[in-house]
Amino acid sequence: MNFFILNKYTFKITLFFCLPIFMFSCKKETVRQPVYAQKEVTIEYRISPYKNIITNGDIIFTDEAGVVTVSDKRTLPFSRKFKRNIKRSAVLSLGIIAQYAGSVKMEIRVDDQVVATLISSSVLSKKEMIRYTLTLPQE
Repeated sequence: MNFFILNKYTFKITLFFCLPIFMFSCKKETVRQPVYAQKEVTIEYRISPYKNIITNGDIIFTDEAGVVTVSDKRTLPFSRKFKRNIKRSAVLSLGIIAQYAGSVKMEIRVDDQVVATLISSSVLSKKEMIRYTLTLPQE
């Protein structure tokens, strides 16, 4: 009987010290995901003739939904302004396919500040593109 009582107390003491160890050792680590701000920005694309005369071309740009859009046979100067919600980052693209030789000046503006600009040397039946990646900071 003494042996049974001793075992009973030994079991309780062992359980008292081991149970918290088992409970807290199974705790999973929580990984904190980075939180990015969401911001509404005003985006503006501009294409204008630079030195030689280019009167029109096919304009390629990223629209409000983030889809690359081709607008056929637009006259220059070309300007497009819209608002877009940016969650983490966005790639903005602007380009032209011209049929005649000449130079164009392309600008991408975000909130009325020029973030990317390109003056093409010569456009002759080829595509000139400019890209800008807009990245928002983590909170």
